[in-house]
Amino acid sequence: MADSSDHALAARIASDTGDLLVRLLDDPNATRHGWSSIEYTGDRSAHNFIVAELARERPDDQVLSEEGRDNPARLGADRVWIVDPLDGSADFGWSDNWSVHVALVEAGRPTAGAVAVPGWNTTWATEPTPQPIMSRVGDRPRIVVSRSRRHIDGRLLREGLGAEVFAVGSAGVKAMAVVRGEVDAYVHGGGLYEWDSCAPVAVAEAAGLVACRLDGSPLHFNKLDPWSPGLVICQPDLTEAIVAAMSRRTH
Repeated sequence: MADSSDHALAARIASDTGDLLVRLLDDPNATRHGWSSIEYTGDRSAHNFIVAELARERPDDQVLSEEGRDNPARLGADRVWIVDPLDGSADFGWSDNWSVHVALVEAGRPTAGAVAVPGWNTTWATEPTPQPIMSRVGDRPRIVVSRSRRHIDGRLLREGLGAEVFAVGSAGVKAMAVVRGEVDAYVHGGGLYEWDSCAPVAVAEAAGLVACRLDGSPLHFNKLDPWSPGLVICQPDLTEAIVAAMSRRTH
């Protein structure tokens, strides 16, 4: 199982990667369009930095990164780091809604992790335990969804829960909005990759939130196919209502 050094490493790498990306944004020579765009450069620079740090600090561990080539050896490994070097890259350089994800997975479950949101000047990690957020659910719970699914997921959540629905790009930003109490839940009714959700799930669960699939079943990571169907991160007292509302989806 993960020890304190793994939690600290996840937090440091996520924070340092965020700092690297902020420096890139501050570079007046950075290109914002085309194949050499700031988004592409940010993705590659952040990936290279994370992989190098993990190779130096945890040379026997495997890595699954959005920007890297998948190594089948991870499937038989005891320890696999699942990382998204720049989540919400379409917002990079245009808004604060992007993040860095670093998580350690053992036996299919995240055991350490961190999400850095430089735009909020904060990195959340699994240790020290994030301050638990008390539910503020009232007559209209506040739920954040993906911009690409705001019409589909938003409709189901408004009809099923009377929810007030917001839309943001980055999965890490959405999940941390729940952790810091800005919203009561993050719901994604479509598919997403493990690197999108793994570190946010690790931090959310450490904060006492529920993280599950759309049907309420447990999440598993480091699968052969890293594509995962749907995600719910929410205050515990909202879980059943969200699962019921999302069960009405047709696609």
